[in-house]
Amino acid sequence: MNTKIRVAVCTSGALLCTATYAHHSVTTHFDMTRSIEIRGVVVDFKLRSPHASIVVDGQSYVDGMLQDETVQRWEVESSAAPGLRAMGIDVDTFKPGDTITVIAAPNRQPGFRFVNSSNFVDASGTRYSRATADRVQNATADSVAYLDGIARMAGRWSAPGAFARQEGTPLPLNEAGRSARTNYDPKTSPANTCEAMNIPDLFNAPYLFDIQVNGNELVIHNQPWEVVRRIPLTGEEIVTEPQGAFGVVRGRIDGATVILDSDRFPPSRWGLGGATQFLGSGTDLPSSAQKKVSERFTLSDDGLTLNYDYTLEDPTYLSQAFNGRLQFIRVAADTAMYPYECEVESASMFSRTPEDATLQVGD
Repeated sequence: MNTKIRVAVCTSGALLCTATYAHHSVTTHFDMTRSIEIRGVVVDFKLRSPHASIVVDGQSYVDGMLQDETVQRWEVESSAAPGLRAMGIDVDTFKPGDTITVIAAPNRQPGFRFVNSSNFVDASGTRYSRATADRVQNATADSVAYLDGIARMAGRWSAPGAFARQEGTPLPLNEAGRSARTNYDPKTSPANTCEAMNIPDLFNAPYLFDIQVNGNELVIHNQPWEVVRRIPLTGEEIVTEPQGAFGVVRGRIDGATVILDSDRFPPSRWGLGGATQFLGSGTDLPSSAQKKVSERFTLSDDGLTLNYDYTLEDPTYLSQAFNGRLQFIRVAADTAMYPYECEVESASMFSRTPEDATLQVGD
């Protein structure tokens, strides 16, 4: 019997509030119940994904009390570029020499001056935080009333942000799958290298995606990792994107449903699920060349909710097929979808420890 699970919809208003957690669970590395202020001068700022970074020479304060009179170098991990851009932060917002205050969560490892923050105050007193970010507006029914058939799927959608479960992966792992989970090493995760997360877990990340319908061609553009798949809906087999990471797909229309059947994926260390997302829930789960995914897209009657039902198979690691459902909310067409801008040093923060090299300053 197939396993089936349903994931609750994340409201579009929560999209940017949770975006900072998309790459790894910050609670693993940082104590989110405590706060530390770093007051100092910007040495370096890089607006990138999956985490922007700031290097600051400054002093630390807790509850307004100076902790050490010595000026020390601090490294700050922040939200991905889209989240910071929504706060009004651009590449030159924080320049070397600028005064800055960083309100951060301290590292769980004592003495490791690597903190997490998406809460900043610049020299003029301007605050940048999730509270100041642009809020995503849902679309209205009249915005799609003039469209018919599959063309009604075209538009901009918010993904739910279905993150890791405390009780572990929902996938029905076989012995090889359980062994892969037991032997998971964060240092070998593709999360460190800017390899794109694969389907269906790609849709769990709390970002936007676009659907275009060009006659008999469907184009899906996921904001994270800038993944673009072009799929004819005529049943022909096609490699959907240049690197071939998303296998070979056959697309077709069945009544009001778009069906995408994909196979021949290259093996991947997180092809079934990423550690921070719903299907991985704590560890990356690899896929083999036997992976298959069937994706089925249907619309609600008002055209404002997109149902995404999928079947995931891989007999190398799964004891049976897994069925799941996500629901996406249509957002206003003018909602900004900022570039993701993945960069390898930024990605490698996923498994960063005190023994790793300091963040690069400058280009």
